Amino acid sequence: MKKTIWIGTLVVLVAALSYLGYRYKTGGKADLVIIGTELEGMYMAKRAHELGLRVTILEPTAGVGGQLLQGEMLYLDETFDDKGNSIVQGSIKQLFQDYYAGNIRKKADFEAYFNGLIRGIPLTKDAVLREARTENGTVKALKYVTSGGREKTVEADYFVDNTDNGALVDLLGAQRLPGLEALYQSPQKEYMSATYMMKFKGVDWEKFYSQFWKMNKAERMTMYGPETYVDANIAYGFPPIVARYEPKNPDKVNLRGLNILNQKDGDIIINALQVYDVDPSDPQTVKRAMDYAKEEMPRIRDHLKQHITGFQNIELNGEPGYLYIREYNHYPTEYTLEASDLLSGQMYWDNVSVGGYFIDIQGSRSNREGFAIGRPDKYGIPLRSYLLKDADNVILTGKLVGATPVAYGSARIQPNGALAAESIGILLARLEGTDIGLKAVTQNIMASFQQEMKDTYGIELQPGRGNSKITGLSESDIAELNKGHITLLGNNQARTLPFITVYFNNNEIKFTAHKPVIVDGKTWTPVEELMHAFGARQIRIDLDKNEIQYKLATDPERLRTIAAPIHILNNRILVNLREISDLFGYKTYWDNLNRIITIYSDELAPLAPPA
Repeated sequence: MKKTIWIGTLVVLVAALSYLGYRYKTGGKADLVIIGTELEGMYMAKRAHELGLRVTILEPTAGVGGQLLQGEMLYLDETFDDKGNSIVQGSIKQLFQDYYAGNIRKKADFEAYFNGLIRGIPLTKDAVLREARTENGTVKALKYVTSGGREKTVEADYFVDNTDNGALVDLLGAQRLPGLEALYQSPQKEYMSATYMMKFKGVDWEKFYSQFWKMNKAERMTMYGPETYVDANIAYGFPPIVARYEPKNPDKVNLRGLNILNQKDGDIIINALQVYDVDPSDPQTVKRAMDYAKEEMPRIRDHLKQHITGFQNIELNGEPGYLYIREYNHYPTEYTLEASDLLSGQMYWDNVSVGGYFIDIQGSRSNREGFAIGRPDKYGIPLRSYLLKDADNVILTGKLVGATPVAYGSARIQPNGALAAESIGILLARLEGTDIGLKAVTQNIMASFQQEMKDTYGIELQPGRGNSKITGLSESDIAELNKGHITLLGNNQARTLPFITVYFNNNEIKFTAHKPVIVDGKTWTPVEELMHAFGARQIRIDLDKNEIQYKLATDPERLRTIAAPIHILNNRILVNLREISDLFGYKTYWDNLNRIITIYSDELAPLAPPA
């Protein structure tokens, strides 16, 4: 009897040890495995977990939170429709409410919020992906290595790439689609710039805020820019100040318009310092970019001290541990969004998000300043744009949304991706126990799901088509728009690419804030760079009167005034190049083949009439 009990105990012990050994080598079985901890995917994790799915999160790095916590991109971008109404929906809406209320401003606040999203969900950090096991186009399991060197395998019904560097998609060998290099005809891969978030302390925000609004409209526009804005919480714009900054490493970094968050207690964080040639899958490029950015920081501090009221006592306030990665590879999805989809206000039968925001192409190696294609009203983002074409059960989130590099300028914004991820998490739970996969969802199923989202969560995924901004455009113009060659400027369309080069008396005029554009066959250029080349100084613009006041470097005591049409594009004031040249007495020549404008004078230009 005792021998039988002993043998039985031994069998149980061996079985237990075998099971533990299996668990040691495997991550078990899950319904949903999410790779990476970018904010968007955490809303999918939260909803799926709440609705009973087994969710596992694998983070390939030592830190969590990606763009939000590691890159400290704490300046949140809200989405609006044409009427100025916020179209932020879903769980992320509470984040924005707390953000504007001042309850979430500093990194510790965001960390607490983030931890609340993933509470109760298994998370493994430093989980480096090694191998994917696939069968007939379906990913069955992932093999990964933990920080302790343990090799584990996790099986799941669905796998989600929620990284900034396509960690899972690259492992699967998905073919990268052409990126910005196609737009600029560049021989090398090209991505929108990454950003080094600048942290300062010692700001007198009340002084900054009050002084801004004490100025009259013309003073504010001249000093800070026509569309610059300041309130008690945030500030953005300041192109004239940015244009005066000369980087130490101009081929590596660029200071663009300032997006400033008031973190209270004199602390601020600024989204503005861009660094080029960053590939998030290559740590060396990230490190080099961080080093270049750190070199600029004392110089930027001193520049802001000099030019912004209330910033006279600012000091550096630490540094982020990582970059805000804005773009990586684009991969084939079941549907790829185009710029015309967004600007037409298109809605889809399988909408999982309703997006908004400028189509904003940030600067890169080939076009340091970047440009905006246009401002959509609300538009739909379909489920198909988050489903990898090369696998039946791989979901993409956030930065990996299926969009052309042009449409990506808007689709990439966090509220758009957060709502999509949350919706997909709920849809997965709804499909649990059926034989229907995401790629087999029918229009009837989606219609029922979208009604449930409205009734249960107050999320409207079919709000009606947005206003079209492309009505009247020809098919060829729409094709050019989708290529990124056209910018919609108010009711006009501006041709931006290929870029125009301008020479004055054989010297190239460097346009640091915005490239010249063609509107209705006429060339428009930023006012300050053009007139500065002509010898104008202390330039002041009155938009209400369409007047420009200035002094000449050769006659600094005399104030002069000219009347000229003015356009505003991307918070920059543009003037008609030929008209301004004529007013200064110069001649212009257009080389259509090479898109070069030459401005020249046969004799000294006549002075403009005094004011």
